[in-house]
Amino acid sequence: MAKRLRLARAAALRRYDVRMHSNSLGLAALMAIAGLVVMAPVAGCGGDDAINTTGPGGAGGAGGAGGGGGETCGNGVVDANEACDDGNSVSGDGCEADCSYTCDNKNPDTGDAKCDDGDPCNGAETCGDDHACAPGVNEVDGDSCGAGKICISGACLDDICGDGFVSQDEECDDANMANGDGCDSCKFSCASDDPARDCSGLDPCLGNTCDDATHTCGNPVGNGDVCALASVCVNGACSPIVCGDGVVHPGEECDDGNTMGGDGCEADCMLPSSGSVCGNGVRDADEQCDDSNTKNLDGCDSACNFEQVQRATWLKMQFGTEPFCAANRLGSAISAAAQGQLQTSLDTGVQNGTINILLKTLGLSDLSGTSDPSIELGVITGNPVVPMGAMYDGTADLDWWYTIAAVSVDANRNPLDKLTGFISAKTLTAGPGKLSIGINFAGTPASLKLSSARLTMSVGDASTPLVSGGTTPGHLASEHLDPALQTFASTGQPDDSGAGRLCGNVSAASLDQVPVPADLAAGGTIACDQGYTTQNSLLDVMVSGCTVFGFVNVISAIQPDEADPNAPVAGAGGPYSLTTNAMTKAVNACRDKNNQTVDLNTCLNAAAYSSFFKFATGRVIAK
Repeated sequence: MAKRLRLARAAALRRYDVRMHSNSLGLAALMAIAGLVVMAPVAGCGGDDAINTTGPGGAGGAGGAGGGGGETCGNGVVDANEACDDGNSVSGDGCEADCSYTCDNKNPDTGDAKCDDGDPCNGAETCGDDHACAPGVNEVDGDSCGAGKICISGACLDDICGDGFVSQDEECDDANMANGDGCDSCKFSCASDDPARDCSGLDPCLGNTCDDATHTCGNPVGNGDVCALASVCVNGACSPIVCGDGVVHPGEECDDGNTMGGDGCEADCMLPSSGSVCGNGVRDADEQCDDSNTKNLDGCDSACNFEQVQRATWLKMQFGTEPFCAANRLGSAISAAAQGQLQTSLDTGVQNGTINILLKTLGLSDLSGTSDPSIELGVITGNPVVPMGAMYDGTADLDWWYTIAAVSVDANRNPLDKLTGFISAKTLTAGPGKLSIGINFAGTPASLKLSSARLTMSVGDASTPLVSGGTTPGHLASEHLDPALQTFASTGQPDDSGAGRLCGNVSAASLDQVPVPADLAAGGTIACDQGYTTQNSLLDVMVSGCTVFGFVNVISAIQPDEADPNAPVAGAGGPYSLTTNAMTKAVNACRDKNNQTVDLNTCLNAAAYSSFFKFATGRVIAK
């Protein structure tokens, strides 16, 4: 029977060869003839040597192996010379491309399973029941993995000062190379039992005793306290007693930081004579005003001096940089597609009085704003007083009344946020320091907390303050303002070249407190593809970005580029990297500059985005 099958197959092939030469049959006919005869049991044909033309292999069957009887690795059938066959040629999945088990073969030199990558820090790899290599578990960070090396995040690295792990030849390692923080170059900053590292040579106003717990110099003499013969501490330095240094010393009745006199404290640091009393409702010769009280931020301050208060009447968020503001991570993330809408919300807020950035100049001796070597610029907020029927325009509000918000001042109604500065050649410069500004971000009110804030602005011409007829604008007759007094009426110009400049680093925490703008949330006019909801914050948008229609970029995804120098440091410090939940897009984790996970709240308060604004101001009256 087998012989007849071979003869039949040969005859069929000969007939096909004739047809190919005479009828030019195609490839399909060849394939049909090649699979014509196979071995299969058929009833009545003599046992196992039957012919089957319809079953598997009859028309091609299971490929070439079905007709020829060969063995092929990767066909899913374990042949005699194969340990396994998983139907693919992928390595590392338990069965290799040559059909041998992945990790049952032993290393001839060590006898170990072929899973060990030789790294002592990522744990011992093992061969699992599925013949695939299972990863090991990272060893403890800081453990030795060789001479001069330790395990860090599963890798064997050089043990260096600043890696956060105290090695045998280190006294400390605080994961930074900063000095004066208790650990300097991996040795304690100070040690009370080491004469070479004591604090005795330091200024007593800074502290000259080594604290054995923190290894830092402490126990400073307080400001205004005696630190040496005829000397006291002034701003952290032991200084001779001098009238005008801002500290009331023995023998002085007052000290307001100057020796000009006529400002509530005379040039010899004595109080004015009883004939001149601020707050009695009578303007004396050395008073600029007297409104019958000693309250601040009411047009006439507690020392009967005129209060120079300015309000931003023109405010533009910047999307690029300039030499004064060389970094602008926040503005640069906003594309042209959203810049116009954002700026419109700022313009509207300034005009209708919902955006009110007010600046009070403290310690101003030159009301013309020409030159003053030492001033402070306080940043406050408030709301316009708009009587019924009055027409209000926040872009033209000279000497308008503003009620000051209590959250921006202390118990004596002095600004909480202040920048130290000076005026030279009609230009006021202040900072760096911290401040908060309230703006409107695409229709959503936002209070932005800035660190390392700096500003500069030109000072406008002086003018006589307006006189009130009983309501806003102007000064009331009860303030008894000196009619000859003139003071600068504006700062900056409401144009790109002449405007004042404000740079600062906006804290990630303050952005996290701002709800996502309604326009960007689901259902908004420019709803982001990311699917933000009312549960998301503006910080979430900055970290994940905002696109529309899958390709129009509205806000680029950005990470913080700065850190608040006065905030507690998270881990090894910034720059920090924030991550979000894949589903909700909410920020849920933070890594420090060493890519280590750190406390999220600490990170958000320390991490910040550089920003840049331009502005112009006009004189107003605080109430």
